[in-house]
Amino acid sequence: MDDKRQRTLQDLQRELQTIQPSDPLVKDRIARLNDEISRVVNDPQITGKDEEQSIQRAIQDAIESFEGHHPDLTEALRIAINTLVNAGI
Repeated sequence: MDDKRQRTLQDLQRELQTIQPSDPLVKDRIARLNDEISRVVNDPQITGKDEEQSIQRAIQDAIESFEGHHPDLTEALRIAINTLVNAGI
């Protein structure tokens, strides 16, 4: 994974850590997304297109879940998606 994509995902992780939802379903969704991002960012063996598409799908699903309730998080998610798309993923 190139540096720009990795930095974008790390920025997204930081944003996720600032969210303190009261809804347990939202909290679980954030935790799962953060786990998926950590897996992709921290494992140098993850280089395949399928793995990168997996994180893109997870982010897109999160956008749909958070849209309207967490505008800052939704924007961070959109930035991450755009970076991945611009990278050809």
